[in-house]
Amino acid sequence: MTRAPSADFVMERLLEEAAREFPGWAFERNQSSWTAARDDVRYTRPSLAALRALLRVHRAARRR
Repeated sequence: MTRAPSADFVMERLLEEAAREFPGWAFERNQSSWTAARDDVRYTRPSLAALRALLRVHRAARRR
């Protein structure tokens, strides 16, 4: 029988993936949202997926 991973395990893996994709950013979660912080820049979104999408746009804009 296959056992599904726990929600905590999945969330930890997603945080590790986000940290690898966006080195230098710190990710935090509260009851209603996620925040990414780097130096004096902070972005907050309702989900980690939305926050990562925003950081991808931010990264692409900085490269121009």
